Amino acid sequence: MTVGNWGAKALLIGVCMVGLIGCQTTTGDTSIPPVQGTAPALSSAPSSAHSSAPQQTVANLSETALISFELNNSGIGGYYGWQLQVTHAANNAGFIPFISNNLSSGQIQRFEVWPDRYAINVYRLGDLQYSGWVDVHPAQITVIYADFGLLFDDVKINNIADPALYQQAKNIPALLTPISSTYSPQTIQDTGGYRFEYRGPQQYGKHVGTGAVTISKAGKEFATIGNATLEDTGISGRIQFADSRTTDGTIVRLNGIYQLAPETRTIWPGGQEFTGRYQVFTPADGLLRMVDGTSWKGALRNERPVGAGRVMFAADGWIDLPSGEMFPNQTGTFSCGGKIVPVGECYYHAGTRLASAAELDLLIERDLQIAAKDVKQPLQQATDAPQTTETGCRQASGTFHDTTGNSTLTLDKPGQGRGNFISYTFGGAAKYRFEIDFTYTTTPDSISVTYDGIGTYSNAATGEVLQRMTIPSGTVPCQFDRDVLVFDGVEYRK
Repeated sequence: MTVGNWGAKALLIGVCMVGLIGCQTTTGDTSIPPVQGTAPALSSAPSSAHSSAPQQTVANLSETALISFELNNSGIGGYYGWQLQVTHAANNAGFIPFISNNLSSGQIQRFEVWPDRYAINVYRLGDLQYSGWVDVHPAQITVIYADFGLLFDDVKINNIADPALYQQAKNIPALLTPISSTYSPQTIQDTGGYRFEYRGPQQYGKHVGTGAVTISKAGKEFATIGNATLEDTGISGRIQFADSRTTDGTIVRLNGIYQLAPETRTIWPGGQEFTGRYQVFTPADGLLRMVDGTSWKGALRNERPVGAGRVMFAADGWIDLPSGEMFPNQTGTFSCGGKIVPVGECYYHAGTRLASAAELDLLIERDLQIAAKDVKQPLQQATDAPQTTETGCRQASGTFHDTTGNSTLTLDKPGQGRGNFISYTFGGAAKYRFEIDFTYTTTPDSISVTYDGIGTYSNAATGEVLQRMTIPSGTVPCQFDRDVLVFDGVEYRK
């Protein structure tokens, strides 16, 4: 394509050469911008009827194209200060707008792009000389040629179907900007904590051929897919994980989300395996086989059992747990069975199987006594302790935690009000929770506590109440300074 009326120009040059003064080029086509002055504003992207991809052979669908900005070799006229600006791709995603260097006579600068229609501006010394859209085809060079002279400047556009022959004929060094600088990776999915980015061939807004998919999690590379093909049903290509895990499945598109296909098996380097349903790449529910041969059938969170499910032991037998978080330190009575183990009830304490319910009861009673002693002792000390002369407790309110993080003391308002005490203790591998409510009245250096009824001991994992007990009321010394509350010598902080 040539911008300008070349027949009229030739005639005009002849007239000017015989002495006419004040000659300038004109054109009868008002859609072509004038050579001098300000060009018309860039029109909007062409309609789909004009921006559809031209017919191409399969062999070159995924090839890049070149936009080549070139100046003639003349040293006469406006031979310096030319720039090409490419502002938009009509259809492709991820295009990065660019502008060339200031070029002078005989210089060439080329840009590697994906086939599409591109909006361009050509400037000389900052003045717009041409504005329009150009078609760029796979494996071809689109030449934008600044043809300047003593009297006239023009911009010519031409598509070269044989780049190798053209470059051989030119035989001029050219600065090349690669595709990695004109296109950024395209984010094709960002959900479930996993971000998918695709870098690969596009043609008129469609993904063609194969590219590369990088998957990140929490800002770090999680996996890559080389030779990836994006399809409506999923992503084909070999998945390589950063942590060296392997899978035997593919990435499918379910409910609009790319994820590992259901029943895909994942094997971690340490030997752990999972087969089931995934949330993108995270195991959601199915069969988790641990390194020691024990398996869990049920839901998972962070690759650990959660919720109700079944534990199956490597040697023989299974147990049903109401909460997978109990494993492997489960305590209680559970349904069990196996090839050798008869179906019925099994008894466990801290993950160890017991012979009878009586043995379990004895161990639970022992744990409760230890836990009760751990909680009762500081509370009893609080009721018997003498008052101190420290001040400030009338201002104390809010929720406070001891330095271990196992006990929480809550005062709802300064002076007097309602409070709550929660403490976690441990008996063997089991975790227990003690809780009691109270009312209180404070002085500057003491707090009088009246406990409401009975405190409860419960299994922290299941919520089952194991014991109820009363705590004597009393007055204990306290100190308070902003966020620090010292309650009978025990320091609590907000």
